[in-house]
Amino acid sequence: MFYVYTYKDPRPSKNLQVVYVGKGTGRRAWDHWEKRTAKNPGLGHLLALLRQLDLKPVIEIVKEFEDEAEAFMEEMRLIAVYGRRDLKTGTLFNLTDGGEGFCNVIRTDEWRANISEALKTPEHISRQSIAKSADWANPIFREKTIAAIREALKDTEVIARREAGKAAFIHTEEFRQTMSKATSKMWENPEYAEKVAEGQRKVQGTPEARANKSKASKQRWKDVGDKMAASIKAARNTEESKAKTRAQSKAQWEDENYRAKQTANNKEIANREEVKAAKKAAAKALWENPEWRAKMMEARAKKKSNKLLE
Repeated sequence: MFYVYTYKDPRPSKNLQVVYVGKGTGRRAWDHWEKRTAKNPGLGHLLALLRQLDLKPVIEIVKEFEDEAEAFMEEMRLIAVYGRRDLKTGTLFNLTDGGEGFCNVIRTDEWRANISEALKTPEHISRQSIAKSADWANPIFREKTIAAIREALKDTEVIARREAGKAAFIHTEEFRQTMSKATSKMWENPEYAEKVAEGQRKVQGTPEARANKSKASKQRWKDVGDKMAASIKAARNTEESKAKTRAQSKAQWEDENYRAKQTANNKEIANREEVKAAKKAAAKALWENPEWRAKMMEARAKKKSNKLLE
């Protein structure tokens, strides 16, 4: 039986920070502390300091494995998650990326190549996928892993490197095209589209969400309302925009279901008391305008005269 273990710093100010990740069997996890091994100077100095403070490291067996290769993979994964001090990527005193502790193995180039190929087989990938799914289904494991990732990402140098990497990559045309294709492919899946839409409805349908959106919208229109209105008006006033709107509207109203739904919706809105009152007030205001009143009276007289001539 193999396992992956961690050492955590017990000092109150360190909040059980993970400082070492290892892989072993038997009493290996306790050897660093009990046998005072000095192969890792950084870890050795920390353990010596803890002894002076009359403290003990928190040693935790993270997970056990029947397959040593899988233990090796988990060790490497955790080292990548927490990051190494010597590389300024995290909190660990580890001096390698893991995978150096296989038992009774002569590490030839051929051996390394075979291990690499074995880890790429569909069977191994399937086992890893099942194991990871089982891990993430465990709320304790999920909470601990997320907390560890968040802790590792607090390091200022890690943040700087991540931002530099993103800046160098995400602003390229290749990245934009890749993301566009990937997004389009996901939205072509009806299950994915419905899942996202349902999630958005749940989140955006709460009173708090509506209140926040309303507040943000009002503030935005207050800040740049004139500019936005002018931009929208200019965009809609082009012949291309008008033609597109007409085509879309025509296509919608040719749909019987849409037409029936909109007709019923318009009728329901028109019959609301507040709408009737608003229309009545607007009509009264128009008739109080002498120019509009004279124009309407002239149109009525002309219409009446035309009927008499027929």
